[in-house]
Amino acid sequence: MISEAAVADYIAFFENLTPGSLSRFEEVFAPDARFRDPFNDARGVAAVRRVFEKMFDDVDEHSFKVLDHGISGNRAYLNWEFRITPKGKTKVWTIEGMSVIVFRDDGKVEAHIDHYDAASQIYEKIPLVGTVLRGLRRRIAA
Repeated sequence: MISEAAVADYIAFFENLTPGSLSRFEEVFAPDARFRDPFNDARGVAAVRRVFEKMFDDVDEHSFKVLDHGISGNRAYLNWEFRITPKGKTKVWTIEGMSVIVFRDDGKVEAHIDHYDAASQIYEKIPLVGTVLRGLRRRIAA
């Protein structure tokens, strides 16, 4: 079972993530770690790091805040809010989601799987695509 302290350390790592702290990924993630979200399925710590390098390339501002968490065995479940300002934009996008974090016995992260609604929280903010998706949502809604 993973300790509360290990989960707190992981939360602090992500809440304070900067381009400079990406060098710590090898300390935090297992060599064969997996990161998956609606846009990526990266395997290996170098590939996981590249996902976050690209994120920093694509945003001017960001903040990540864990609102709540739970632990079961070697897994942590994080409820979070991620706020970004895409490059060249002024409006802040807020993304709410959940993550499943799987820890190895040595405390390193084996998997980080993000779950969030990319359609309503990202795609609908993109011109033209957003118009189509909002129309579809209205047609499907009860």
